[in-house]
Amino acid sequence: MLDDLPPDLGRLFAPRTWHAMWLQRIDDKIAALQQREAEQQHGRQVRPAGTG
Repeated sequence: MLDDLPPDLGRLFAPRTWHAMWLQRIDDKIAALQQREAEQQHGRQVRPAGTG
């Protein structure tokens, strides 16, 4: 196994924290896009006939 990670805990926590922050940003973006799509779908469903 290729092991190019730092050998000590202190230096391992830095990239782990960085990646956790990026995963949170990605999850937040996914949630926002899912919410927007759900709102758009709801708008299409409740739009009165003859508009759009």
